Amino acid sequence: MNYLLLSILLNGYIGVVFVFFNKYKVDLFQAIVFNYITCVITGSVVIGHFPLQVSTIDKPWFKFALLMGALFISVFNIIAVSSVKAGVTATQTSNKLSLIIPVLFSWYFYHENIGWVKWLGIALALVAVIFTISKDKKSIKQKSLLVYLLPLILFIGSGIIDTLTKYAEKHFIKNDATANAYLIAGFFVAAFIGSLLLLFLYIFGKKKFHYKHLAAGIILGIPNYFSIFYLIKALGSDALSSSAIIPINNIGVLFVVSLFGIFIFKEKISRLNYFGILLTIVAILLIYYGDKI
Repeated sequence: MNYLLLSILLNGYIGVVFVFFNKYKVDLFQAIVFNYITCVITGSVVIGHFPLQVSTIDKPWFKFALLMGALFISVFNIIAVSSVKAGVTATQTSNKLSLIIPVLFSWYFYHENIGWVKWLGIALALVAVIFTISKDKKSIKQKSLLVYLLPLILFIGSGIIDTLTKYAEKHFIKNDATANAYLIAGFFVAAFIGSLLLLFLYIFGKKKFHYKHLAAGIILGIPNYFSIFYLIKALGSDALSSSAIIPINNIGVLFVVSLFGIFIFKEKISRLNYFGILLTIVAILLIYYGDKI
């Protein structure tokens, strides 16, 4: 449970740090790219060497690391924009309630037991997503359709990442060395894609380097690496099934981020949004206790 707690705290930190970046006018894309470079360096320092070689391409997990890396940088950019534009609470609710996707994956492919209590929790979670990201008509008119849909796009993307993480843990990750190599490969792909795009933007004068963007990437990158590493460690434990661990992780992060959004960032939350958050709690509890039946 210690690994799970660490993952929750680190993910909660990541969920709110983008708002501070926006406050201090940090270029989010540059920070994200430097974040992934930092992740690669952090993982290499942890294991004492850079684990990727030409032969890594032949590893059975490498193609999944490629996909995960591409999703990493895509989803992280969506989180960054959505946190600022759609609000940190709505963003993290959609992000963390994506647990529905890996839960269904574990049920269908790994035949994890999901009784009626868990199914009820999943159904309520879907309703909670809709209620939590709902805006009144005035708010909708003030925002573009894309910004309004960002949390929904994030819901799908985050769910795929969690599913890939579970699949990799189940089939390929047998020890810490493999876990680190897999993560570093994914982060390296994200860093490579991001660096190419950033170099293009630098060359054509669309972006300008500043040390604060680099510092922001480092501040983000170190906890980002360990948030996923500890989640993989938690999934590898025998204490709970993945259909319970991922919900616990996500609701814990949601609580941390929601508290920041409401009390620190003073986000305007409607009664419908509050009801959505309440449904989230009920949904996750049903999924958790359904795992014990």
